[in-house]
Amino acid sequence: MTTDDNPLSGRSAHYAEVPRSYYDIVMAVFVGLLIISGVTATKLFQGPVVPVLSDWFHGGGPLIFDGGAFLFPLSYVVGDIMTEVYGWKRARRAIWTGFALTLLAAVTYRIVALTTPVPGFEAWNSVLAPATRIAVAGLAGYLAGNLLNSFVVVRLKARAGENNVAARLIGSTLVGELVDTVLFCTIAFAGTITMAELGNYTVTGYLYKCLVEICVVPITLRIIAWLKRVEPTYGL
Repeated sequence: MTTDDNPLSGRSAHYAEVPRSYYDIVMAVFVGLLIISGVTATKLFQGPVVPVLSDWFHGGGPLIFDGGAFLFPLSYVVGDIMTEVYGWKRARRAIWTGFALTLLAAVTYRIVALTTPVPGFEAWNSVLAPATRIAVAGLAGYLAGNLLNSFVVVRLKARAGENNVAARLIGSTLVGELVDTVLFCTIAFAGTITMAELGNYTVTGYLYKCLVEICVVPITLRIIAWLKRVEPTYGL
C-alpha cells in the first residue's frame, strides 16, 4: 500500500501499489490493435496485381485484402514481444483479456444494430453490423492463432534460452498466422464471396501478414532487448 497527498481533502490517501513494469502498456497496445482491426476488417479492398501470385487467382486479378491488414499483423509482433519478455502466463492473460473485450465489442455492435435509427443514421447497420460476424471469426482465429503463437515461442525458448530469438519469432508467426488466417477468412466471408476470391483473400492475407512480421523482426528484436534490459525482474 502507498500513500499520496489528496489535493481535495488535504489528507493522506491510500492507493494500491503497482509494480514498476511496462507490461500494462504492452498489453494495452495488444488489445487496442485487436479491437481496431476487428472493425477495419469488415472492408475488403483490392490490392495490387503481383506477377505470378496474381496469376493464381481469376486470371491475374488484383490481390484481395481487408482493412485489418494495416494493423493486425502488429498484434502478433506485440504478442511475440510480450511472450518473449513476460512469459506464457502473462501472454495468456493478455490474450484472454483481448478475447473478452473483442467479445464485448461484438455483442455491443449487435445490440446497437437492433435499435431503430434516427433518420440519417441508417447507414450504421450496413457499415458496422457486419462487424458481428467479423468479430466471431476474429475471436476464433485470434484465440487459436495467438495461443499457438505464444506456445511455440515459449517452447522454443525453453530449448534455446536467450539464443535464436529471431528464429522463434518467425517460426511462431508462420504457425500461428496460418491457423488464424484460415479460421478467420473462412468464418468471416465463406458464402459471401466466390471460392476464387476466398482463396485469393486467404493466401494473400497469410503471406502478407507473415511478410510484414518478418520485415519488422529487426525492430522487434531491439524492443525485446530494451525491455529485457529495463524490466527490473527480468531474469530473476
